[in-house]
Amino acid sequence: MAEPPSIPFRTTGSRLFHPLSVHFNVPLDQVNFAVCQLFALFAAFWFRLYLTPTRAGAIVRHLVITMIGIYFAIFCFGWYSLHIFIEVTLCYCIMITANVSNIHRYSFVAAMGYLTLCQISRVYIFNYGLLATDFSGPLMIVTQKITSLAFQIHDGLGRKDEELTTEQRRLAVSARPTLLEYCSYHLNFLGILAGPTSSYKDYIAFIEGNHIDMKLIEEHLKQKSIKQFPDLSPLTATSFKMCLDSWNIQTGAWLKSVCYDRAPYFPTALTFILSALWHGVYPGYYFTFTTAILITLAARAMRSSFRHYFLSSKTMKLGYDFFTWASTQLALCYIVTPFLLLATEPTIKFYKSMYFHFHILCAFVLLILAVQRQKSVTQIDPASLRTNSYNAVPNHQQLKKEQ
Repeated sequence: MAEPPSIPFRTTGSRLFHPLSVHFNVPLDQVNFAVCQLFALFAAFWFRLYLTPTRAGAIVRHLVITMIGIYFAIFCFGWYSLHIFIEVTLCYCIMITANVSNIHRYSFVAAMGYLTLCQISRVYIFNYGLLATDFSGPLMIVTQKITSLAFQIHDGLGRKDEELTTEQRRLAVSARPTLLEYCSYHLNFLGILAGPTSSYKDYIAFIEGNHIDMKLIEEHLKQKSIKQFPDLSPLTATSFKMCLDSWNIQTGAWLKSVCYDRAPYFPTALTFILSALWHGVYPGYYFTFTTAILITLAARAMRSSFRHYFLSSKTMKLGYDFFTWASTQLALCYIVTPFLLLATEPTIKFYKSMYFHFHILCAFVLLILAVQRQKSVTQIDPASLRTNSYNAVPNHQQLKKEQ
């Protein structure tokens, strides 16, 4: 009888729970991670109930929540946790020295650059061999926080109020954080290991005990006319956009705030490229997200061109929804497979086995619809076009959405 595969009991962090790891036959790095998360849950209750703002004050709360977070990182990752501390320190120095017109650019390049260097080490130094719960996960979360805060400081100190969107205006930070506030936001035990992220203003309001009126939140959601927590999951989505919106909500919000809403041109493509870079440097990630660009553009073009023909009755709408649901699930399987395969050779082998059918189909759809749209434009009466040109000046947002 073949022996069962051995469980890796190695870790870069603490070996305190090695006996527990052996007893349950679970990798030690995962045991450490689970223990810290469980302890964080109980610590959060203690922090909220006993270390209240009125009893302890904001400074004590900042110190305690930061020290526990630092201990968690060292306990789980050992000296590898230095990467997290180095990135936070580097970007804090940028935050206090850079001018407000460039603070977001320098912070973005530094944070993403350091994260990418660490991700490269996973592929070319460790040869795909790092532990399942290595330091790169927390580093990815910290990178989201660093870049988001840098853009929010830029919005609050370097841009005029009328230049901001409603969401940017709400999240804008009007003063640079102190060292304690900066470390507390990025290293607190509530989210250092696995998130979730939160805006800097909401985090400071929590630490200082400034409770937010829920009525204001509800009014804000009404103004945005969106739901923060979609009812549908990726498995029931009837469009590729709906699937993406409900996939990783916090990361999607980060990509939207730092890239999609700010990119002057090609926001869809740039957002997917940033997502690939943030995930790492495995080739499979880039196959996944570049394919997602093509499928997203094709799905958007198909929806705008044909959906209105199926809204005349519930039966037709139901049939349309079923077709788009099936297409979305097939597309999702096609897109995600290289993300799991990681390497180039198995990805190309997979694409060949599928005859590159989604690539070809999406390219064909975009080509045909582009030609059809061009014909429609040329058929418009020149006289009416000249008349309408005085009243129809495309703005920046319209041009951006069309791309």
